[in-house]
Order: sequence, then structure tokens, then C-alpha cells
Amino acid sequence: MKIRVGLEGRDEIAVECAETGVSAPGAPMGAVKFVSFVGCWDFMNMMQKMKKSFGADIAKWPVPQGQDHGSLLLREMVLKLRGEWQFPYEHAEICHCRSVATQLVDQAVIAGAHTPEVVTRQTSASTACGTCKPDVQKIIDYRLGKTAS
Repeated sequence: MKIRVGLEGRDEIAVECAETGVSAPGAPMGAVKFVSFVGCWDFMNMMQKMKKSFGADIAKWPVPQGQDHGSLLLREMVLKLRGEWQFPYEHAEICHCRSVATQLVDQAVIAGAHTPEVVTRQTSASTACGTCKPDVQKIIDYRLGKTAS
């Protein structure tokens, strides 16, 4: 099974895992067979340091706590490999008034839009009725590792 996480056109982590025979949501992935990563200098440097410090099995790496794009992508990959990734919004479109895709909002958050106001400026989500603003905030909070209050 292959898993890819990335910031479109910039940074990406790709992992190939052994099949476990378990396909239940939230189940950990099988053993990591192959890892590749590409991206900017900061991202590549972070990945190399993590590999040197913790070995080749990304699933065993500590969950990054940083808010830079590299840390957010690595956090997603580690949690997916452990079966702990639970993205807070399940629909493809988050803003129905402006037809804004959830992926567009998520990519903006990864790239540094860490407040609803910045996400709105970059994506136009929540510029009409505003009912999607709480869902935008949930994505920001989840990506940044904040727990629900």
C-alpha cells in the first residue's frame, strides 16, 4: 500500500507499506518498505535529520509539534502510518456558497494560513454566509495539533 502526503507542487513524503490484510479505518499500516521525500531545503534537511536520529521507519518517529509545513506533513504521515490520523472534515467541499474544496483549505493551512481570516483571504471560504468558518477552524486546530476544548 502506498501513502502520499504533500504540499502540492512543493514537498512530498511517499511511503510504501507491506499489506497487513486489515483494512479497517484507523488500523495501523504494515511495515514500512520504502520511503521517499522531495521538497525544499528546509523540508529535506528536517527529513534527513529525523532519519539519522530515529532510523528509517517513519511510523516510529516522534510526532512533530512544529507549525511549519514540513512538520505538518510529517505529522500527518506519522499519524497515518500509526492509524491515528482522523481528519476533522469528511466532505470534499467545505464552503458550499463559494464552492471551495476542503483540500484547498487544507493546503492553505499547511502552507501557513493558521487563522480563519488568512484562510478566507487565500481561498474565499467563509466569505458569504460563514457557516463553514467553524469547520475551517477545526482543520486549522487539527493540523496544528491543538485539541478540541
